[in-house]
Amino acid sequence: MTKFKVSVAFTLLAVTLQFAFAVGTNYTVGAPGGLWDLSTNYTKWASNITFYPGDNLLFKYTLAHDVWEVTEADYTSCTKGTPLKQYKDGNTLIALTEAGSRYFYCSVSSHCSSGMKLEVSVVPTDSSPPPSPPPPNGTTPDSPPPPKGAAAANSIWTRSAIAPVLGAILMIFL
Repeated sequence: MTKFKVSVAFTLLAVTLQFAFAVGTNYTVGAPGGLWDLSTNYTKWASNITFYPGDNLLFKYTLAHDVWEVTEADYTSCTKGTPLKQYKDGNTLIALTEAGSRYFYCSVSSHCSSGMKLEVSVVPTDSSPPPSPPPPNGTTPDSPPPPKGAAAANSIWTRSAIAPVLGAILMIFL
């Protein structure tokens, strides 16, 4: 193999790795059946998902609602202070760019205090998953875990798809 082919292979590998880790998963808030509305339990919805930097939240809602990104204090008390960001287009995509907690609610009327609020904890990509909770009644420790929800299926690229893609690219040049 020539030095040129090796150089090209490593360059492609580096570019692919950067792309693979930059592309996250798009999560429709409240999916599979929910929208950004008063009928979804957002705490329960978010508890089934591990969010990473590079993931995105898609809020779909009617113009009777909005999305405010707020501080933790405003989130906890549903205080209509000064939002960090405001959205009211009915189709809001929010990038989760770094680890940490993010807080969102609907500022309309008493929607926040009625449960229309979402806290998202974004974990670093190099963190290990939390320990598994005990199995629910009626299952055994050997039972397969329940699916993480249809929201995760919104991504073409998943973290588990990176290795086969990298392998295929390298096979082309080796």
